[in-house]
Amino acid sequence: MKKQIFNSILLSAVVIFTSCEDVVQVELDAGSKLYVIDAFITDQNQPQSIVITQSDNYFSNQQAPVVSGAQVLLTDITNNAQYTFTYSGNGRYVYDAATLPPIGAINHAFELNVNIDGFNYTAMATQKRTAVIDSISAVFNDGTGGFGSGEPFYVCALWARDKVDQNADYYWIKTFRNDTLFGGPGDLNTSIDGTNGEVFDPNADTLDFTPPGIFLGFNSYQKNDVCKVEIHSISRECYNFLNQAVAQIQNGGLFATTPENVRTNIVTPSGTPTKAIGWFNMASVVSKSKVVQ
Repeated sequence: MKKQIFNSILLSAVVIFTSCEDVVQVELDAGSKLYVIDAFITDQNQPQSIVITQSDNYFSNQQAPVVSGAQVLLTDITNNAQYTFTYSGNGRYVYDAATLPPIGAINHAFELNVNIDGFNYTAMATQKRTAVIDSISAVFNDGTGGFGSGEPFYVCALWARDKVDQNADYYWIKTFRNDTLFGGPGDLNTSIDGTNGEVFDPNADTLDFTPPGIFLGFNSYQKNDVCKVEIHSISRECYNFLNQAVAQIQNGGLFATTPENVRTNIVTPSGTPTKAIGWFNMASVVSKSKVVQ
């Protein structure tokens, strides 16, 4: 019965949200050159990558120049293991966890070192636990209601459970269609304990995930498409970083606020002429897929 109620809500919500999608570009004044370090590492046994670019404007719409000569080292401080990332082109540094020893363990502390032109940029992260995925459901819509295109489609919902205790868990829910990630700013789906909204220092976890997070960004599918969901564990600081970044990208219109610098956990050494921004996170990941039919 609970799934039937949520599925009815899901179909109604999709009709509303698919009719009001506006893309807003943010333009900030040009500033000094910055290094941008994108280091979202997981415990999955597949190639892990860190992207390093440089940019005069963090929100520039132009292709950022890449950094090709860095030395990138990840250290598991808890067990003294080290992982060297090698340059593979286009600003990307890769460690192949599919063929080399895997990275990651829950509650282990990690340090990232990125050396550029003799200057060592650092960041710290602790790998958090993730949730449990029970299933993915798919609901058919014949396309006759609301403001849609009139074409039939399916919508999917996530059924997942949070671990119940006094520890807050922060999640990034990623949704794919046929192995293609829904990656636009409007597709960011984060939650605390599987619930909606930003809650500081919650005194208890939940059990079942709740809307809107379970609605997977209100994306649609066709028959025989594969809906894949990954739940990545993130820190509270990373949760705030992601939501602030998206808020700045989507900031516009009559009620736009003054653009602000997005936070970073990358530490720039003193005396360095070029500041580094970006984020480093170590994630535990759980995933599940469903063929839509």
